[in-house]
Amino acid sequence: MDIKQLRYFAAVVAEGGFSGAAAKLHLSQPSLSKAIRSLEEQIGFQLLERTTKRVDLTESGRVFHERALQVLAEMDLFEKEVGEVKIAGSGEVRIGMIESVKNWIPGVLGWYRQEFPDMHVALKEVLTRPDIEHALRNYDVHACLTNEFIAEEDIETQPLYEEKLVLVMSAAHRLAGMEEIGLTHIADEPFIITGKGFQTRSNILQAFEAEGLVPNICSDADRFETILTLVEAGIGISIIPRNYIGSTVPEMLVIKELDSASLDRTVYLACMKNRYRPPAIEVLLERMQAGISNPTE
Repeated sequence: MDIKQLRYFAAVVAEGGFSGAAAKLHLSQPSLSKAIRSLEEQIGFQLLERTTKRVDLTESGRVFHERALQVLAEMDLFEKEVGEVKIAGSGEVRIGMIESVKNWIPGVLGWYRQEFPDMHVALKEVLTRPDIEHALRNYDVHACLTNEFIAEEDIETQPLYEEKLVLVMSAAHRLAGMEEIGLTHIADEPFIITGKGFQTRSNILQAFEAEGLVPNICSDADRFETILTLVEAGIGISIIPRNYIGSTVPEMLVIKELDSASLDRTVYLACMKNRYRPPAIEVLLERMQAGISNPTE
């Protein structure tokens, strides 16, 4: 006995005969009759009283029919749930991210919320390369937004947009009024830099090294939020992604662009190459890749 036989049987009862059920099921009447006889043989009792005009349920058939409808209803619900799992997986998409995408990702997620209102989006800060690789390989996240190109056989890295690292200082800083500032002007200034292992730190040190300079590092901090707090307090100056600040610069800060190729970089989307992702998650990743633009524009 299989689910198809139960559907055939329920259709015969609902239509009151074989001819109407066969038409509804797009089967020939002999094939449908054969399927019902096979079902009766398998269960060991007669389900239908057959007359020339219609069919009626036997006493045992009425009990069987009631239970069959319950099973079919459960099966319909199960098939619907399977379809939803196919589309949405667990109903959650987990994205690892660096701090600087905070002003870019809301535009993507706003669209996604409209398209998939039942999907839960979990955003997790994953900042260093070892953490990114670990999060992807251990399925902690479905994808990562990162400022590093990860060249690994099992990880695929796609460019999203370009971003600049800019100089930030207190509005009261003695250099704040200068129109053009280079690394030579700030080499001796107390400098606040991201911690070891962060790509931003590498970019900054490369920029200074390219000009034969060494920054006067006074503090390390892992988060840009902390760095900006220290800068606003006049503890030192720093270099951070322009996109982190957003379109409105706080009154307590001044930002300056610096002429250095090492301070221009790309934000990437990193995913496991061979990992299955439900369509609802693939749609979000495709949207991210399609929206290639600078978030400050």
